[in-house]
Amino acid sequence: MKNLIKGVVVSIFTLALMLGLNVVTTPAETVYTPVGGTTTIVKNLVVDSDANIPNISFAFQIRRGEAQAATSTTVEILNSSTGGSSIGDVSFSNADTPNTIAGLPSDADPTNPTAGKKYVQKQVTVTFQPNTFTKPGVYRYVIQETNSNLPGITYDSNAIRYLDVFVVSDANNVLSVDSYVLRDSISAISKEGAYVTNPGEKSEGYTNVLTQYDFTFNKTITGNQGDKNKRFTFTLNISGANPGVYPVVTNDVTGNPTYITVESNGTLTTTFSLTNGSSVQILGLNQNAVCAVSEAEEDYTATHAIDGGSAVAGNNSGNITLASADHSVAFTNTRTGIIPTGVIMTIAPYAIGILLFGAAAIFTLSRRKRMAY
Repeated sequence: MKNLIKGVVVSIFTLALMLGLNVVTTPAETVYTPVGGTTTIVKNLVVDSDANIPNISFAFQIRRGEAQAATSTTVEILNSSTGGSSIGDVSFSNADTPNTIAGLPSDADPTNPTAGKKYVQKQVTVTFQPNTFTKPGVYRYVIQETNSNLPGITYDSNAIRYLDVFVVSDANNVLSVDSYVLRDSISAISKEGAYVTNPGEKSEGYTNVLTQYDFTFNKTITGNQGDKNKRFTFTLNISGANPGVYPVVTNDVTGNPTYITVESNGTLTTTFSLTNGSSVQILGLNQNAVCAVSEAEEDYTATHAIDGGSAVAGNNSGNITLASADHSVAFTNTRTGIIPTGVIMTIAPYAIGILLFGAAAIFTLSRRKRMAY
């Protein structure tokens, strides 16, 4: 019995030893703590050098790019399992300060800027949530500007950019974002970390251009009875304009504002007071804004001429669309009196009466004298 028990124990140990020799040791899987991050892209708005910045906003969208398998020469492009990304809007306003160097953002030589232009540059924040990146690699995202057809805006010719996020791990397997690269086009990445196509096609962001025009109206008083000190009331209506404050240039500040404010619905109605030689110029209205100016009716003959053309009767310009150029309206008010010539008839009857009375008196005196003799 003892020998049997001993044999069983020996067999169990032998079996355990055999099983132990055949166990394959599986290494523990590396555990990374997911990370996120933030970066910014650039947004430029170009305007005329003598104009204000309007109150306008631009929006963007961000989504995951397409994953790409690794090849013998290129690395894998990853997708985040959660997405976890967001991008903010960007707003411009009259309070913004233009770049200290005039011209365009693309001007290579700041000492020779593009004439008549200036720009404001803003930062757009891109945020990746803390659980976005789960392992080392390159994660690709697609950023697109939303074209909201703002009046007068020419949007960046390339609405889509590609943002690659390079995630690395250290010796302790701690993840971190090493760099962000924004590009105008998609490209594979070599195992050495270089872009395979168009390596120089990196981007900072987007540039939009606001096309702007000026609107001017002036006043002339003529005629031999025209009072050149008389003031006439003008009403200006604007529609289809970007909201904001617009500077007004005038050589006659009596009763006239030095700026106007277009409401959030893109409209404005305001009045000006003009006399002979007065002029008003609204600077920097966006392309396709519509202006109409009229003057209050007076006992003058009113005409107006648009853009230096022939004068036509009337005291209302009608709607003028700033489609491709500056526009102007010249108003003329004429008052002419006809002065009669010859005897002034308003006093002639009295003069004739005096003459007749005098003649009668002389005749009577002469007759009395003859009768006395």
